[in-house]
Amino acid sequence: MRDILSCAWKSLARKRLRTLLTAGSITIGVSMVAVVSLIGSAGKTAVNGELESLGISGLSISTNASLSEDGLSGLSEEDLALIRSTGNVETAMPLMIEYSTSTLREVQSGTLICGIDAGAKQAISLSLKHGRLISKADVQSAAMICVVDETLAREAYGRDNITGKTIRLQIGGTQEELEIVGIAEAGSTLLQSLGEFIPGMVYVPYSTLQALTGRSTFDQVAVRVSDSADIEATETLLLSRLERATGTQGYFRTDNLATQRDRLGNLLDIVSLVLTVISGISLVVSGLGIMTIMLVSVSERTREIGVKKAIGASRSRILWEFLAEAVTISLLGSLAGIAVGGGAGWLGIRAFGLEVPIDGAAFGFLILFSVLLGGVFGVYPALKAARLKPVDALRQE
Repeated sequence: MRDILSCAWKSLARKRLRTLLTAGSITIGVSMVAVVSLIGSAGKTAVNGELESLGISGLSISTNASLSEDGLSGLSEEDLALIRSTGNVETAMPLMIEYSTSTLREVQSGTLICGIDAGAKQAISLSLKHGRLISKADVQSAAMICVVDETLAREAYGRDNITGKTIRLQIGGTQEELEIVGIAEAGSTLLQSLGEFIPGMVYVPYSTLQALTGRSTFDQVAVRVSDSADIEATETLLLSRLERATGTQGYFRTDNLATQRDRLGNLLDIVSLVLTVISGISLVVSGLGIMTIMLVSVSERTREIGVKKAIGASRSRILWEFLAEAVTISLLGSLAGIAVGGGAGWLGIRAFGLEVPIDGAAFGFLILFSVLLGGVFGVYPALKAARLKPVDALRQE
């Protein structure tokens, strides 16, 4: 086998330019697949990380307004207490949402006001950058304080830490001033790059938002279930307890955010697979290129093949020599493709500030697939060379 590989390498070395160009076609195909694979993996990791950072991992409980007798909907304090008393519920946080216009240092912008309580850090993974979060005392006193995300702070002041400043919010037709006691992280680079499309966030005690809007109910309750619990069983239990307590049927609804996140992950996997398959077509084209070049090589080396057979070389020896050449070209091209594609993908992904998940097994499979593909497309030229008759081959000029 070593002798066969040595002969194959010498044959390829005699036609360096042809070998490099043929291996280059494999390099292009492999690098395309590697880049698409890296981008797909990085995208899925980034999206999952963002959803996790936004608290998209538990349950969301809300109500169906169309089934309400007065046309209004919302969860009450009694509903919240019942949810919190349910087994396997780790945290349950009331959530109110109002879209408003905020004015910070005379800079106006569209803003989402979120009414929350002291459990925001656990319930929706709210991360603090400066100052403090909303406390139980703030909720109990309906304090006129808030936590804003760093995007709003930068837009108005050009810096993150603006604790102690005041912000004006348009609520219910009136301007309300709130003191900023904390700055929350706006998310990673992925979300920050969408800043012009995603409004700034202002977090206030839910009791404060109730007082300012005149509402007494919540839009929804964010529930985080303990890690050891069955989230679907807990979801069913919560619904049944709420319906029994209120004597309603179908009024409450739950969204299993973890399931939705998994579905989104599956969708991203499918998209990544489709793109990988499409880019993989270039590998098949490269395989055809290998077969074409190997057929040309057989034609050019017909007399050489005849001489080898005349001095005792067997059909299998000739067959394996040409197969070894095809496989060697594929191996060189695939290794270069992994280096080029992996490097380009890494640089591109890092340029967006995202983590690059390196999957050694996937790269190994890609190299193996490329080598096998080269071998498959090298079979016909190798068979053609092996079946040449010595007498006919030696007549070739």
